[in-house]
Amino acid sequence: MNSSLIRSMIATALAVIAPTFVMAQARSTAAPASKAQAAIEQAAKDGKYTFLMFYKTTDAASNAMSATLKEALAEKSEKAVVAYVQVGSPAEQPLVTKYDVSRAPMPMTIALAPNGAMTGMFAQKVTVEKLGDAFVTPTMMFAMKNLQENKLVLVTVQGSGKAPAPVAIKDFQSDPHFKDRIVTIGMTAADPQEGKFVGQMQIDPKAKATHTVLLAPPGVMVGKFDAVASKDEIAAALAKAGKCCDDPNCKHHQPATRTATQSSATRK
Repeated sequence: MNSSLIRSMIATALAVIAPTFVMAQARSTAAPASKAQAAIEQAAKDGKYTFLMFYKTTDAASNAMSATLKEALAEKSEKAVVAYVQVGSPAEQPLVTKYDVSRAPMPMTIALAPNGAMTGMFAQKVTVEKLGDAFVTPTMMFAMKNLQENKLVLVTVQGSGKAPAPVAIKDFQSDPHFKDRIVTIGMTAADPQEGKFVGQMQIDPKAKATHTVLLAPPGVMVGKFDAVASKDEIAAALAKAGKCCDDPNCKHHQPATRTATQSSATRK
């Protein structure tokens, strides 16, 4: 049984046993304001990253990490802000709980993209170069956010040649088994903003062909497929990677007539 369910059950029991006390307590106890949360919300509105630095005490380690953050972001004020979270502060407990850092080695910095995706986590020590890696491409940002929400992500990478959208996209979107847990996004291989992501997907930015890339939580690249790969072929690769679902009777756990590798080899 997970802790959120336990908390919900406890809250329900308290409401039944002592509703007057609980309501009175709620009226008299106002949550203190969180400066860090306000900074996150403002940065999101401004399209900026937030680098959240969690710390317990002001010591040599926290001072060093703070100095590195300031150095790394000195010339990136238009792209990012820094917010400090003292983990013992009552006002910051929602953030401490949300990112589950109460027992984490301190200090710790978590990088948040404007859409809320975590793009980096750095414990105790960090370098300017590592902090730079936390800035991701627009499509990476979208993918990471959805992967962190436990969804599958299908990325269509359009090459320089003219090609129709992969038919598998519509098939996944209409399949009851996948439609509520899969998201899709398109991008262009030659887009200079996406160079980092294109490289990670091992796609030639000058490629003429269109590819479909399937990503699964927490950040697994299940496979790279050509534009005519079928939904069943892609689903078979997903099942083989153990990322399909927990249902042993799911039809997608059954071997497909051709694997993604076989189908690509046949078409060459």
